[in-house]
Amino acid sequence: MKIGIDARLLERKITGIGRFLIILLENFPIYDKENTYYLFTYDKVNFKPDFYKNIPTIRSIIPQKLFSPIWCNLILPFFLKKHQIDILFSVNQVVPLIKIKGCKYISVVHDVIYKADPSFLPFIYRKYLQLFAFFSVRVSDLIITVSEYSKSDILKHYKIDESKVKVVLQSANKIFRPRIIPEEERKTLKEKYKLSEKIVLYVGMIENRKNIQAILNIADLFAKKRKDLIFVLIGKIGYGGDKTKEEINKRENVIHLTNIDDETLAKFYNIADVFLFPSLYEGFGYPPLEAMQSGLPVIASDNTSLKEIVADGGILCNPNDYSQIYNEINKLLEDKHYREEIKLSGVKRAENFSLEKSVIQIVEIFNSLDNYKNN
Repeated sequence: MKIGIDARLLERKITGIGRFLIILLENFPIYDKENTYYLFTYDKVNFKPDFYKNIPTIRSIIPQKLFSPIWCNLILPFFLKKHQIDILFSVNQVVPLIKIKGCKYISVVHDVIYKADPSFLPFIYRKYLQLFAFFSVRVSDLIITVSEYSKSDILKHYKIDESKVKVVLQSANKIFRPRIIPEEERKTLKEKYKLSEKIVLYVGMIENRKNIQAILNIADLFAKKRKDLIFVLIGKIGYGGDKTKEEINKRENVIHLTNIDDETLAKFYNIADVFLFPSLYEGFGYPPLEAMQSGLPVIASDNTSLKEIVADGGILCNPNDYSQIYNEINKLLEDKHYREEIKLSGVKRAENFSLEKSVIQIVEIFNSLDNYKNN
């Protein structure tokens, strides 16, 4: 069976969904010895050429935001037909509106935030998703989503058969694990990034839906009471993040870092004392899982998918109850037994998210569609 993958994310700066794609592409060769895989891209990419057949298509001569829907709906179908692809797999939830005979479409829908709360997205991107994702959900033969919460949200906003939506829980990169950081290396890291003795860490985009203002408000509560504590925010600027950056710069006990590679990030998870993630909406929530898997106590919002992903592996709080979050941070910093209890709960909870299981489930979904086609 020929499986085509919209792999254009490999040509961009890697974000959460791009990271998800790379993890899958690295592991399909391990768990699927039967099917043939094609990567459809704009230009040639060199990704495991012994396993994947890369099909470069057409390079854009107009802005990517304008070219992307043209490529997806006109160019990609041509190549699907040319190479007689049996299944198209798109991790970016948009598939062609044109159906190719004999080709099944599978889209991965991480969330439907453009339906749940459109204010969290920029206008043009919101309208793009409202139009193309709306039709993609209906055109797709099967939808994979990443949490039971996201499945319920999809079914809430789209009148589709429940059996069409399959949940495949994701996993964190194995690089994120408990580590013993030598004291000298710990000291070097803290000097390089100007860190205090105690660290509250946040990882993710600096954007409106992540509720960064809550972190800043909590940092203000600590400002005069603890001089040994700093709040470290690691992530790129997203929608609404420019104003937030201005607020970050006003505070001496908050720093913002970008361009932190995974190896350094893994060390941050191990030198920090608390992980704080007061997001207002998540379809899954990779950073809290990475933190739990690293043995870093997690405080997260008691909303959307975070209740499901973190569950009893961390502390769930109302993201806008600053006093509650303040008290929990203080307790984790002061009570070693409590901190160890939350740490062990997080490590145990993270064991429920298996990379092997996720990849095998997706391969089984591919094969089930092939069986369906042959019946």
